[in-house]
Amino acid sequence: MATETVKNVLEALSSLYSSTNRQTNREASRWLESFQKKPEAWGVADYLLKLKESNYETRLFAAQTFKQKITYDLRELDVEARLQLRDSLIELAWQSSQSEKAVMIQLCLAVSLLAIQLLQWKTVIADLVNKFGHSNSQGLICLLEILKILPEEMNGNTKLPLTDVEYKLRGEELIDNSAKEVLNLLTMYMQSSGNNIELQEQIFKCLTSWIRTGEIDMTLLRTSPLLELAFKALESSDLFDVAVDLVSEIIYETRDIIESQAIIPHIYPYFTPLLAKLTTAIDEQDEDEIRGYCRIFVEASEAYMNLIGAHPDSFGILLEGILKCTSYHEDLADIVPMTFKFWYELTNMLETETYSHQKPHFVAYYDRLVDIMLGHLQYPDDEGTMTAEERDDFRDFRHKMGDTLKDCCRLLGSQACLLKPMNRLTTLLSDSNATWQQIEAPIFSLRVMGSEVPADEDQVMPHIMEFLSRLPTHPKIRYAATLVISRYSFWTQMHPQFITYQLNFISSGFVNDEVAAASALALKHLCKDCSQHLIDFVPQLHLFYLNVVKTLPFRDVLEVTEAVSYVMTELPYTKTEEALQLFCLPVAQDLHQLVSKGKDQVTQEEGIKIGDLLEQVSVFFQIIRPDNIPTGQPHPCVTFISELWPVLDTVLSNFGDQPTVSEPLSKCFNNFMSSYGSDFVPLLPSLMERIVNAFDATGLSGYLWVALRMIREYGKGGAAAAPCFELVQRLSQSMFIKLQSSQVNDIPDVIEDYFRLITAFLDTIPSTMPNDDKLAALLSTVFQAGLVGLTVTEKHALVAVLGFYRRLVSFGQAVNGLFKEFGQQLTIVLFDGLIDVYHQDVIPDVAALFKSLAELLPAEATSWMMQVVNQVPDDYMTVEIKTDFMNNWTAAIHEQHWIKIRRILSDFIATYRRRNANKVRR
Repeated sequence: MATETVKNVLEALSSLYSSTNRQTNREASRWLESFQKKPEAWGVADYLLKLKESNYETRLFAAQTFKQKITYDLRELDVEARLQLRDSLIELAWQSSQSEKAVMIQLCLAVSLLAIQLLQWKTVIADLVNKFGHSNSQGLICLLEILKILPEEMNGNTKLPLTDVEYKLRGEELIDNSAKEVLNLLTMYMQSSGNNIELQEQIFKCLTSWIRTGEIDMTLLRTSPLLELAFKALESSDLFDVAVDLVSEIIYETRDIIESQAIIPHIYPYFTPLLAKLTTAIDEQDEDEIRGYCRIFVEASEAYMNLIGAHPDSFGILLEGILKCTSYHEDLADIVPMTFKFWYELTNMLETETYSHQKPHFVAYYDRLVDIMLGHLQYPDDEGTMTAEERDDFRDFRHKMGDTLKDCCRLLGSQACLLKPMNRLTTLLSDSNATWQQIEAPIFSLRVMGSEVPADEDQVMPHIMEFLSRLPTHPKIRYAATLVISRYSFWTQMHPQFITYQLNFISSGFVNDEVAAASALALKHLCKDCSQHLIDFVPQLHLFYLNVVKTLPFRDVLEVTEAVSYVMTELPYTKTEEALQLFCLPVAQDLHQLVSKGKDQVTQEEGIKIGDLLEQVSVFFQIIRPDNIPTGQPHPCVTFISELWPVLDTVLSNFGDQPTVSEPLSKCFNNFMSSYGSDFVPLLPSLMERIVNAFDATGLSGYLWVALRMIREYGKGGAAAAPCFELVQRLSQSMFIKLQSSQVNDIPDVIEDYFRLITAFLDTIPSTMPNDDKLAALLSTVFQAGLVGLTVTEKHALVAVLGFYRRLVSFGQAVNGLFKEFGQQLTIVLFDGLIDVYHQDVIPDVAALFKSLAELLPAEATSWMMQVVNQVPDDYMTVEIKTDFMNNWTAAIHEQHWIKIRRILSDFIATYRRRNANKVRR
């Protein structure tokens, strides 16, 4: 044992636990983590655990070190050393069971992890029982801890270096073939446990873990005393939580009602007393017990849903229990939502042909469910004291309840569900003491049920629409009522007689700041769904629009602009330009007035206003797409855009270097192309020129975004294909200059948009890739620029660069020369990024690129990888690991197991990163 090493470990532990200096704590923690990855950590951990003078923190660290080493570094020990380690760990675990539980748990983990990987150890359960099974209760608790952990790690630990064959074989040996023996052991220990609560708790935890594996034959529980004892333990406050876990697991594992038909009749009778206990817990407001009982009822209702559907009368206890859970009003955020999945799945099942005839048996339950939901939807009386987070959480919860109300509509029918809030509102309006919270809740319910109401419903909906005008003018109520109109715009489309009334209702809401946002949304939906019915309202909409946009918040202005645009789309194409003159020209004039001042004369607020006005203009051209324009006729929107060019030119020249302006301006340009396609081609050359000059002058990524849209829209064939290639060439020249003068991590958005542009350009090239000198020169330069781009650390930018290379390599032999020329540099850059820099999420993309590269150039890819791996210092990765990696890599390429290449590389990088997490490689 190296005394100096032990001394360093003890000093680091002392610094970690005794120093009050945070920097000292961090440095000590990093040093200790690094030490755990060294081969000498095995001996030091063993020494410290056996050293009588070791304090608790030292022993805990040593035990954790064993767990870490066994998980990641067991290959450092030969079979004989592993067997010695097994014997030592078992003895240490037994000793720790008599004193320090945390140390014992870490050692139990270590024993379990070793048992899984030590394939030569064939008698694991028997050896552990011989060591611990005849000792005192603490020794039994240690044994039960190992037995509990063993199936958890076997089924859940993906870090262990076992092959699929080894994993399957070990699972059969340790779990499948041992399940019955373990069940018998637990039964024996429970029967002899007396009043030892700690031992009983550990037995229940162990049983839960083994049941969760799915290897316990549940029919054996039918005759086992453990089933009754599990339900009886719910009466013990000390055992309640573990009993809830165990009972829930038993129920879940008997969800296959055919396979479990022998045991379910033995389980179901326990629910009658459980319902009584749930009722008592609710009366006594014992939330812990309520939560536990509700979890059991939910688990049972979901597991035995088919039985409930087939025999609702026989399984009514479960329905009553879950309804009681759903109705619990004191914990809306936790207990009530756990029932929602059941109601959704039950509704789906009752709509199937097999169970639909049983619907009448469930009407009463769903009828009560609607009433429960209506009660829960109500805001608290002290709503004004809620924090912003509490209010957001409650809103989210209301929408989840809305989904359950939709389930009720599906089973009861929309009319029955709509009548309930309608009748409740009628009663509330006759009560002078009714609060806004009581009135708003049923209104909200009407809104959330909208998706289940047919557009031709004409029995209840007309009365609801008329009823809205009788509601109080309280802003919260008015807001909710306006959103009802918004939600039912699809219904109004088939009932246009309500349009005038709804327009008046909506427009009156704009005068109230608390209602204006709902009014803007409602107007948008009404105009979108009822646009054909609103053509005659254009004059009124024009006056309304010009007035209301002056006072609304910007987001609402965009909603109202969308609204009028939907109506303008329905106008005859001969009227479109005139409508744009009425609605859009005033916005353009306001924009022109501001940008004509020049940058130095515009205030900060006016600068923001310029961007807002451009957003507003872009909305018009995003939505307005008139149909049936005769061939040869100029497109009215393109004609209007031509008139806007001088204004947009002024924006570009005076404010094009401002991101708050360039982004909405780019959005305008993109909408021009996406909305008008080939009709916009005459204006394309001038737009290309503007985009090239703007990017050259500003370097802002928004202009690359516009170029990307051009390539996608016009790059494939046609008259615009050649100009698109020239566009890419000119933008690339500017980009290369910027890469020489900028750090890539300072311009990640530019990197991302440029390489997405190049990838889109590659998509326009035929798969055979023409032999063109200009194209070859461009791709060679872009390839080299990509090598610089691959050093960017921002994830989305990096993914874009990788996307370019993955698209390029897909051309196969046509790009063979490029990859031969620069493939070694590419491998170096990618490998350096993988081991030191790249985000974890990017590793699969890099591995996929290496796979494609190996398919294209197998010999070269092998040579390049060997060179970079050999450059890794031995103190960062051992020669043995590097050799194993290269052997596996070479074999996979030789055998053409291309998919395997990705896994081999990903595993190697994961190992490297874990071993060197605290190092900086020079």
